[in-house]
Amino acid sequence: MGNEEQARYWSEAAPGWAKTEKRTELIGGAPGRLAMDRLDLRPGLRLLDIGCGTGGTTVELAQRTSPGGTAVGLDIALGMLAGARERVKSAAVEFLHGDAQQLDLGAGSFGAAFSRFGVMFFDDPTMAFGNVRRALRPGGRLAFVCWQGVDRNDWMRISATAAAAVLGSPLPVPHDDGPGPFSLADPDRIRSVLGAAGFREIDVSPQNDCLSFPVAQVSEFAADSTGHGAVSEALRTVDEATCSRVKAAIEAALNAEVDDGRVHLARGFHVVTADT
Repeated sequence: MGNEEQARYWSEAAPGWAKTEKRTELIGGAPGRLAMDRLDLRPGLRLLDIGCGTGGTTVELAQRTSPGGTAVGLDIALGMLAGARERVKSAAVEFLHGDAQQLDLGAGSFGAAFSRFGVMFFDDPTMAFGNVRRALRPGGRLAFVCWQGVDRNDWMRISATAAAAVLGSPLPVPHDDGPGPFSLADPDRIRSVLGAAGFREIDVSPQNDCLSFPVAQVSEFAADSTGHGAVSEALRTVDEATCSRVKAAIEAALNAEVDDGRVHLARGFHVVTADT
């Protein structure tokens, strides 16, 4: 999808995204904090949060730079920002609508930039990261997390495989060269893109762990898995009975991963830092 399509897609996804924030935080919260920890966050710093969604990470960044800091959440999807602006009322938080590839962010306006799984969807990643670099002051740092391949992420793979078995055909897998969740799965591509965008001291740190939740939450996790992403897209044109069968299949697949009362799902991502 091009960027106009991305804006439309994520705006349409916003209501479902808001309803599944508990799952989103379970999946992305800890990785995002690892990236935040690699920034030199201190009181008074002005930060850019790229692909801020409904604003949770922007608030956390503002808290980490208090007092006197400001976090600016940038998102291409008006639907996401509408939810963020409704929820967040803080003088230390701003929200900005625009395309990170093209929006004039102001040269040297930020001391640091961050993203939690929001940078894999650029139509032209070199242009986007170049624009972000120009917005950082000398000595500024970029830190973000992005996904490794689907084979390293059971929380995605299991749901998609279960849905495909019910629907009778495999779900489309986004190309590795994006835009899509796996466009920055290859560490060499990350280094190439960031280098071409003018960053230096680029570090890509692969992380592989498990996300875990109690078996009592399986039904909720399965339902949320149908709310957005590839499974949601596949269910757009099917009837309610088929949707129920897909949810039941995802539940069964998750229950097969239970050990000692908890579900354990592999999670693979990269923590990336780069300096101006």
